[in-house]
Order: sequence, then C-alpha cells, then structure tokens
Amino acid sequence: MSENFNHIDLDLLTRYFSGECTSEEETIVLHWKAESEENTRHFNELQEVWTTMGKTSPNRNIDVDAEWEKHTREFIPSVEKPGKTAFLNTTLRIAASVIIILGLSYTGWNFLSKKSVQTNLAETRQISLPDGSRVTLNEGSKITYQENYGKKFRTVKLNGEAYFEVVKNPSKPFIIKLNGAEVKVLGTSFNVKAYENQEKIEVTVAEGKVSVYKKGLESEQTIITKGEQAVYQKQAEVIQKQQNTDRNFIAWKTHSLVFENDNLSTIIKTLNAVYHVEFVLENPQLNNCTVTTSFENRDLTSVLKVLQLTLDISFEEKDGKIIIKGKGC
Repeated sequence: MSENFNHIDLDLLTRYFSGECTSEEETIVLHWKAESEENTRHFNELQEVWTTMGKTSPNRNIDVDAEWEKHTREFIPSVEKPGKTAFLNTTLRIAASVIIILGLSYTGWNFLSKKSVQTNLAETRQISLPDGSRVTLNEGSKITYQENYGKKFRTVKLNGEAYFEVVKNPSKPFIIKLNGAEVKVLGTSFNVKAYENQEKIEVTVAEGKVSVYKKGLESEQTIITKGEQAVYQKQAEVIQKQQNTDRNFIAWKTHSLVFENDNLSTIIKTLNAVYHVEFVLENPQLNNCTVTTSFENRDLTSVLKVLQLTLDISFEEKDGKIIIKGKGC
C-alpha cells in the first residue's frame, strides 16, 4: 500500500489543497485518489488535517509538536496489523509535514493567506498583481489570489468581468479559475466575462493567444487569438469558438465607443454596460433607428444629447431608469 502513496508528491498534494494546482495536476491527484480505497482513505485523512488547520487562527501561538502528537493519537488506535504500521507511519509523517507546511506556524499561515479585491455596483477598479500583470475589474466583480502568487505559480480566481494585461512568463503560465472553466495564457491581453449568475462565460482576446478549457480537461483546450472569442455554455458544458463581432467589448473599461450602423437596442445595451444605467424603449419602432458615430471618454449626458439630435428622440428618468421616447424610424 505504501508504494502507491509514494507515487504522489507531497508538494503536489499541498498545492491541490491550497487550490493552486493546474488542471493537469488536479487530474493526477484525483486519479491517484481513485486508484484504491487506501489512497482514498489517506487522501481524506490529509484533507481533514488541512480543514482542521484552516480553522486555526493566525493570531494563536501554535505548538507544532503538540499538533503532531494530537494527530498521532487520533490515527494509531485504528491500526493493529504490522503490515499497515509502516504505511501508517508514512501517513503520519506526511500529515505532520502537511500541518507544518500548510501553516500551523506564523510562516505557514502566510502560505495559506489569500488576497481578494472586489468592486461594487457601478464601480470599476484596476489592480497590479505582484508579477506586474494588470487587472481591471468591472462592476460587481471579485478576484482572489494567494499571497505567494508569482513565486511558483500565477493562479487567480474570478467571479465577474475583468480585463487582463498579463506579463509574459513562459515558465509560469497565468491561469484563471472560473465557474466550470479555466483560462490559461503565457502573456497577453484579453477580457473575461464570467458572472456567477449568468449562463455563459465569454473570453475575448485583444492581443496574443489564449487557451480556454473545461475544468480538469486542459487536453481538450480551445485556442483563440486576436479578434476571436470563446463562449462556454455552463449548462451544456460546451465551448464555442467564434469571431468577436462586438467592437465595444471593453468599452466598459476604455469609455471609447464606436457605432457603425448599429440599431438603438445594440446601442443602449452598450451604454448600460459602460455607464451602468438601465434604458427602456417606450416605442418598439425605435429599434429600427440606426446610428453611426463614435465617442471618446464622453460622459453619459453628452452621449445622450448627440443621440437626441441624431434620432429626434427624448429621454426621461423614472424609477432609476432612463425611458427613451420617440416616433421611431
């Protein structure tokens, strides 16, 4: 039994429990776990150690030796046969190592600590990661990463929408964990829209090359380049590759708007994303109206004035919404 356990690397297990594994590494761990009941049992034992450790306050002065003795007492009574004793000792040694590595001391706690940045409604925010990569978060978004980000791995978790400008580092791929999918790049610029309450995830490339795949299935990756988009349908669990037809896919970040014979519905959808205001067309015939124009970092009032003169329409604010009125086209 002990030979099976030797096939799994302690550092790999540590990264797995901390959520820093790549998809390929997660597959290795889960495959090892499923190989035998013994592997499953020992995986669960180490996971329990992790969970116990995770509930420990970083402000407590912890005696690692006492923790080791505590876990030893918990494991030893259940083992009597000599053939299993050697394996038990291995398990206990690894459990003790996990306890130490994962943070039952002040140094270890830093390994576990995570940082997160979150935006509120109608708020955007730009942050710089330790490796120099830049992330701009759209409203209602959250990004999380380990404090030791960049030392061995560059892994983040995202819920919401963000524009990434990733510093190139071939030896340390940049990985974004999403709800059901993952994104992997070496260094490039791209937009990810992955709100938890939406049915799909959209990854759109501005520069370079991006890999998108279902969690744990990097071997079935979809590669997209500049001008392309990958759409992951959560319910169907499929990824579709297509050309990006939205000229304003990062207008929420740049406030640079370009409309070329676009109908009013398309325009107000973009304005809603950029200015975080809900619009309502009072007359369905207004959707037949089209506009060709551009705006560079203009406030909403200026944009509405141009549309008002161009289309002979009017705007009325009511109950936090902007009602668009007119005869239509």
